[in-house]
Amino acid sequence: MFKNRLTYLLVLGTLAMLVYLYEDGMTYAALYMVLALPAVSFLLALLSRRRFWVGARLVDSTIVKGDTTQFVLIIHNRGFMPIHSVRARFMGDCPAIETDFADQYLSVWPFKSQEMVFNITAKYRGEYEVGAESVVMYDFLGIFKFKQKNIGLMPLMVRPRVVDIAALPLAVAASGADDVKDYTQQEDYALISDLRKYQPTDGYKKIHWKMSAKKNELVSKNFQSTKSNTAAFVIDNSIMPMWGEERMALEDAMMEGLVSALSHCVARRQLCSLYFLGSDNTQDYTANFEYLYSLASGITFEKFEMRDFDAYFANYARMQLDVENLIVFVREINDAVYAAAQSLKLFGNNVIIFYYHEAKGVRQGDRIARLREMDIHCWEGVQ
Repeated sequence: MFKNRLTYLLVLGTLAMLVYLYEDGMTYAALYMVLALPAVSFLLALLSRRRFWVGARLVDSTIVKGDTTQFVLIIHNRGFMPIHSVRARFMGDCPAIETDFADQYLSVWPFKSQEMVFNITAKYRGEYEVGAESVVMYDFLGIFKFKQKNIGLMPLMVRPRVVDIAALPLAVAASGADDVKDYTQQEDYALISDLRKYQPTDGYKKIHWKMSAKKNELVSKNFQSTKSNTAAFVIDNSIMPMWGEERMALEDAMMEGLVSALSHCVARRQLCSLYFLGSDNTQDYTANFEYLYSLASGITFEKFEMRDFDAYFANYARMQLDVENLIVFVREINDAVYAAAQSLKLFGNNVIIFYYHEAKGVRQGDRIARLREMDIHCWEGVQ
């Protein structure tokens, strides 16, 4: 645009010099025509601007970290004049989102539409807004511009990536256990332990029909109980102490570790449950990874302070839950995490801790050494 204006001024100055040196009707006509061109160009661009429409769409609004989606900007020219040049600038302020082009240019013929396609790649998981920062239409001389801001901002959900991880030291339940809480019990319908009188709460599957016919009363079967393999996951989703890309990278590393460990446990027939700040403290155990993955993808790190998680984890430890495996994801192993992990281990849990941030000024290494002496697994997460 600056070059166009400079060129116009040079042409105008040259014609003014010719009029001064050679006063003639032709030189005056050329000067007047050049002087009138900007006004004509401005009026035509103003007419086109009134018939100019911009739309947008996102090909995939939910992607996995590292995948690519497309933001499509649609330019409609509903007027009878061609639009000489349109520039679209992608909103690329967020370091988590990358695109192949920052700016794109195109021309649109009368009563036609054109599309600008921006390929978007997500570096970190999270929820972001993507779109065009501005759309600028130029007149045919390139002297004037008409800007339209904040076009088509759309939400983009980036889910954490699931990667293969090394085998976790998971505790495996032994079958035939009797001292098991209800939420970890299952019954093997192939093994009948004894018979008893029918109770109103018994299902039809428990009725022994042959024995009922023989005794002329309903008789129920007791099946042998088997203890299910369970794994509870706890993640510290409190606000991070850092900002910018460092914060995004740390949140992403914790969430990637969480969903990868969930996938690992489900693949090994563990019933899993997920606990975090803002969740229900009575989560059901399930082997449905898609449900767990969807639940984990919606976890945010923006509502709670670190002291909230310390209190939450301490309260969780006081519940004395009888699960085989407890897998914890924290930024650092502070005093609260250290005390809760010790308590949970004393109650018979197999505790595994992933920590991702070395706290400055805190003797985290001493805590880790003491926890490992208690056979609590402490692993440094990879960012």
